[in-house]
Amino acid sequence: MASVLVGLGSNIYPESNLQQAAVALGQAFEDVVFSSVYRSAAVGMQGGDFLNACCMISTGLTLPQVKIKLKQLEDLQGRDRSEGSWKPRTVDLDVLMYDDDVVDEELYRYAHAFVPAAELVSINLPEDTEGLVTVVSLRL
Repeated sequence: MASVLVGLGSNIYPESNLQQAAVALGQAFEDVVFSSVYRSAAVGMQGGDFLNACCMISTGLTLPQVKIKLKQLEDLQGRDRSEGSWKPRTVDLDVLMYDDDVVDEELYRYAHAFVPAAELVSINLPEDTEGLVTVVSLRL
């Protein structure tokens, strides 16, 4: 079984969309464990703040199969891909790590990825993360 770190994000009805994504992930994969949920400003696009989290899943699927499954879950939640990826979204599900391999360098680039990820895996955080994200009371 592979351990897969997945980043979750939403800035369209984010509370309900993250909860819906959490349920879908729990049905699609084994042993899903979620981080806390954080609020962060939209990066690279106009739109409301994002709610972000990470989860660790266990699966027998290969990396390409996991990516396909996550895209299917995004599509089921109405993810609009018609105008590129830099716009508000119902849900974004990204593989950050597959086993011990970093798959997406966003893990180290953006606080909305590395702060929740650090609750689930051992990674080196930048020294000053104060104010980059804010924990919220939503639990997945």
